[in-house]
Amino acid sequence: MFNLRNGRTALAPLAIVMLASACGGGGGGSPGTGSVQVSLTDTPIEDADNVVVSVSGVAFKPEGSAPEVVESFAPRSIDLLQYQNGRTAILLQDTPMKAGRYQWLRLIINTQPVVRDSYIVINGNECELNVPSGAETGLKMNRPIDVPADGSLALTVDFDLRKSVHAPPGQMSGACATGYVLRPTLRLVNDANVGAIDGTVSFEAGAVPTGCKPNVYLYEGTVTPDDMEETTAVSPDVDPLVVVGVTIPAGSTSGTYRAAFIPAGSYTAAFTCDDDTTEDQSLAFVPPAGIVVSVQNNLISTVNFTVPVPAP
Repeated sequence: MFNLRNGRTALAPLAIVMLASACGGGGGGSPGTGSVQVSLTDTPIEDADNVVVSVSGVAFKPEGSAPEVVESFAPRSIDLLQYQNGRTAILLQDTPMKAGRYQWLRLIINTQPVVRDSYIVINGNECELNVPSGAETGLKMNRPIDVPADGSLALTVDFDLRKSVHAPPGQMSGACATGYVLRPTLRLVNDANVGAIDGTVSFEAGAVPTGCKPNVYLYEGTVTPDDMEETTAVSPDVDPLVVVGVTIPAGSTSGTYRAAFIPAGSYTAAFTCDDDTTEDQSLAFVPPAGIVVSVQNNLISTVNFTVPVPAP
């Protein structure tokens, strides 16, 4: 089932990994150049059958000069849902790159009307996936990128599809009258400064509740867990950094999850079965106050949840 409420999908995050190394004059490369690898990965999802993005190019913006399109890039279509739990699809590998500062990284996306390029499949129905100005401005990550001389750099762009795929106003979930819109929510991290959180979710009742939408919410700092309602000046809110689905095998009473590419720091984790919509609502979190967890560089922290038997 594709779970779309008021223009929000229940899709899991996608991560785009960029590995860059640069040399200042020694080694086998040209002076001041290095190499770049760009890959794609995703986390488990149940609500869509496919989310395919047609990538036609990759560009970088050096500081003080015009954007540069990677000439050696081979255009390809990628089903984002095929790359989960750390699996990656490489976009660029060993591509020469000058040392120095870059202002942004951009993926150029094909989304021509009535052309089978980028699309989403929901319950077997294929719908167009439109990216506003995808061929012009693309999916741009605006943040300085420093490729060191005589060193290396690994970056990950967390592409949160949960917040990025929208149905046009008035279009019901699963309908394809005008297609869906991809307005990306992106987060760039340095792989040297990230870790991961994983764990299990078990149910004391011995069965998964009917209608359960199992997700783990992760918040920065020590906070009281809340829903994903957008924060505004009038209605301040605590929004999760990421929301990851829990994989529960058929017939099982427990499941597993993993939140990857999390910057080192302190977080609050909580589990819920409730369906999160764009309306302000109170979700039943387990535990209600969440669990504080510390993430360390290049390490995996474990947080397990036990869902108590509902009160009679």
